[in-house]
Amino acid sequence: MNSFSGKLLNILLNRVVRNVLFWLVVYYLVWNNDAGNKIYQPKVYVLGMCITATVLIVYTYANNLWLMPRFVRAKKYAQYLWRVLLLTAVCSSLFVGGVKWFFLRYPLAHIHHISLFSTVVSTSYTVETFVVEVVYCAIGMLLWLFLVSTAWFMNDYYRQQKDLEQAQRKQVETELHFLKSQVNPHFLFNTLNNLYGLSLKKADTAPDAILRLSSILRYMLYESDNERVSFEKEKEIMQAYINLELLRLPVGDDFRFVIESDKEYMVPPLLWLPVLENVFKHATRVIAHKYFIAYSATIKDGVLTIHTRNNYKPNGSSATDGGIGLANLCKRLELLYPDKYSITAAPDGDAFVVELKVSL
Repeated sequence: MNSFSGKLLNILLNRVVRNVLFWLVVYYLVWNNDAGNKIYQPKVYVLGMCITATVLIVYTYANNLWLMPRFVRAKKYAQYLWRVLLLTAVCSSLFVGGVKWFFLRYPLAHIHHISLFSTVVSTSYTVETFVVEVVYCAIGMLLWLFLVSTAWFMNDYYRQQKDLEQAQRKQVETELHFLKSQVNPHFLFNTLNNLYGLSLKKADTAPDAILRLSSILRYMLYESDNERVSFEKEKEIMQAYINLELLRLPVGDDFRFVIESDKEYMVPPLLWLPVLENVFKHATRVIAHKYFIAYSATIKDGVLTIHTRNNYKPNGSSATDGGIGLANLCKRLELLYPDKYSITAAPDGDAFVVELKVSL
């Protein structure tokens, strides 16, 4: 049922269908105007309506499909003006001439039975009468032109806004795809460095590390291209990454990890990865008697909070230098959640603290 309703709506929104329905409604109203006083057979009035409709349709679409797009959109107003006045004069002459012929043949008919315009058209064929009637008809047509031109402006504005939104959305999607494509090689580079360290030590944990890396890469390949994924899936990969990193660190150090949410959420994939990478990278960069890492990724009341605290020792580099990972994270957040996120990164004594908040 929903599929049928969607197809029907698409048909009704089609430009051609909309225009056909518009003219059918217009001439249905004309047909039912004072229907009881019609003297001739219906086919006579259909003939009259065909005459006036043809002129009006040509006038309308010559303006909307040719003059407006070609001259008004290009801001060539002078060229548009003389052309539309010439078009109005020609169509008004055809309209008056066609109605005169109709009334000459069917003198008891009334113009309001065959046309939207109630301009009086007589059966007189003098030049003076014809010119006066064409002028009156032209005034009516210009009023009609004002209405259809307004509709054209509204439709053109809506179309331009829609095209602009589509272009902006496409640009954002392209930028996001580029930023996400940089995440994988950056993550892989750091992880392969860790695996290299394990292999040099001939550690028994190296095969397990490769297996965990395989599961993470599988997730990145098949899931990370989605616009949103469940937080539960992200939690699984976060835990797999943490376990992978812990394989190379001493047992018994102070490591605390909290990953939880108050309900199920859909989130952009791998937002947490640059933060978690930097925790392990910078916390273990300097040899220490005891490493400490505190990492939490929680969602409560629709707000994602990632908070980290780890070993820190200044080495001459900028305290807020997070490399490609954090720089890309900030760009992604700006595209996905403009004005809805905050991120801070600063030393706190012998620790370095990062806090990210995002209103999902």
